[in-house]
Amino acid sequence: MKSKRCYTRRMTAYPHTLRAGADVYSNDDHKLGELKRVIVKRTDLTITHIVVDIGFLRSGRSLWEGGLGLDYDRIVPISDVARSTSNRIDLAISDEEFKAEPEYTDETFEPVADPSPNEFDVNDVAIRAESIADAIASTPGAWVTVRLNKDPNSVDIAEGTDVWRLQPHQKLGDVKRVLLDETTGQLRALVISRGFILKHDVVVPVCYIAELEDDIVRVDVTDIELQTFRPYQEGD
Repeated sequence: MKSKRCYTRRMTAYPHTLRAGADVYSNDDHKLGELKRVIVKRTDLTITHIVVDIGFLRSGRSLWEGGLGLDYDRIVPISDVARSTSNRIDLAISDEEFKAEPEYTDETFEPVADPSPNEFDVNDVAIRAESIADAIASTPGAWVTVRLNKDPNSVDIAEGTDVWRLQPHQKLGDVKRVLLDETTGQLRALVISRGFILKHDVVVPVCYIAELEDDIVRVDVTDIELQTFRPYQEGD
């Protein structure tokens, strides 16, 4: 019989590292999905949430309810992360509690508006396309509007997020994981993958981040400083 791993919920301690693609488990040892991205508050670079990709098969939805095209990610507060390693993240909530967490992508059906009813424009193209789709869709005369369940003052950092240098304007690499302060939950550094053929991971301290937008990071670093970025080692 498989033993259960039970973790108490920690409100003031944070994981040290979060790697995109790591398997996410509930406190009753159910695999929930994989870490897809983290959400960072702009004001102080504190990690507020993680986004778990549960995959289509775990969604419990049928193909005719949206098929493989929809996202089924769940957004979970960082306080629900009990511990994290490179390959595994354990939550302090059960499988049932996880299922009650909101979906990261909120998709709703809204009517297609035509702001210029007497002119043929792109809106009319959309409306005509929707009239054709009505034959198979469950919500006639509407299309899908997507909203993200996150604070507008937050940004996303996902696996593969591009890291660009301000001057000269060049791509340095892409994000592999984030390193956190275990006491404050603030972002300490990014681990990025550099190189094209011989790839290697380096640690970029947060002090070099100049701009942080959804799925793009810009850093202000000189040639000399760039050479000081040390290789990432497990346990950094």
